[in-house]
Amino acid sequence: MRFHYALLLTFGLFTGTQARAQQAVKILFDATKAQTAGNADWVIDADVAGSPQRLPTPAQSNITANTPEGFWTGAISSWGIALVKRGYQVETLPSSGRITYGDATNAQDLRNYAAYIVDEPNTRYTTAEKTAILNYVRNGGGLFMISDHTISDRNGDGWDSPAIWNDLMSSASPANPFGITFDLNNLTFTTGVGAAVAPTDSLLHGPAGNPVAMEYHNGASLTLNTTANASVRGVLFKPGAATTGAAGAIVARARYGRGRVAALGDSSPPDDGTGAPGNNLYDGWAAEANGDHARLLLNATIWLATSNRTATATRRATEADFSIYPNPSADAFFISGNVLPTEIRCQDMLGQQVSITSTAAGAGALRIEAAGLAPGLYVLSLRLPDGQVLTRQIARQ
Repeated sequence: MRFHYALLLTFGLFTGTQARAQQAVKILFDATKAQTAGNADWVIDADVAGSPQRLPTPAQSNITANTPEGFWTGAISSWGIALVKRGYQVETLPSSGRITYGDATNAQDLRNYAAYIVDEPNTRYTTAEKTAILNYVRNGGGLFMISDHTISDRNGDGWDSPAIWNDLMSSASPANPFGITFDLNNLTFTTGVGAAVAPTDSLLHGPAGNPVAMEYHNGASLTLNTTANASVRGVLFKPGAATTGAAGAIVARARYGRGRVAALGDSSPPDDGTGAPGNNLYDGWAAEANGDHARLLLNATIWLATSNRTATATRRATEADFSIYPNPSADAFFISGNVLPTEIRCQDMLGQQVSITSTAAGAGALRIEAAGLAPGLYVLSLRLPDGQVLTRQIARQ
């Protein structure tokens, strides 16, 4: 019998301070840039008058480990539901929403979210929006940039997603701050994708698994520039491309300031085959590449949403500096963050010590296993680099 962990939302000091509720990490999916134009349906839910709302319905609080993808209506609803199952809270920035950073009058200001996912924007960003996005990432946010192929303008305004992303990055000073350029090409392939030789890459070796493949159905490649951003790395490459080179990447990642960026050149992999009636949609999320699309996209989102704030002598680390989340498909759970515990102990509710093992699970993540536990409540005590010890209750079911 395989057991699963359920996290109880309590978190307190090991010294006896009363536990308090942990606020769920929030992920924002953008729908302000014509993501439903033409045949597109790049939203997690659009069942209210055919338009995506801020909070998907039915409420995500009703989602369980067995909730099917059809719980919400949208071509990337599987992505949203998978994140909720891992303990995240998801929202949509609707077409009437504003892209801001540091605007207290905007309830959906980017500073309220750990990661911001934009799947195939079809409307060019304004100067103010570009500034907001760059400041968001620079100050610790996670940005997922997804494009489609060149000449894929779905709303007929003269701009398609590769050009829109390049326009965003060219507006910065200095230009191309992420070191990523979306190539103006159109690629299709189903086999032979190369993975970077990176045994600790969090996108290739993360809580969702170890993806190695991808299918492209009319997407763009990426060119990387380590002079513009020394941290940029290719994760997956098109067939025949050197997996250590600057050309031919199809998935890439980079750090910028205190934040993180991931890029994907095709909107087909997140597509789960559902959406508005009349659209031609295909299941790339689970049915293609042996399920690696879902693994990669989840690993990338978790990496983007992991706080990149470092504990210092003048600021004590808190639960905001790292996250703990269960893996619903394995007898383990994960701790991820820029601040990781230096010592982990586990006790049952009677105070008896429980043996656990901790192994690296990619950059900034630990895999924790405690084989043979009976169902019930357990307490983790986590000693952080600044010396404090925090506790978290988990329930094994």
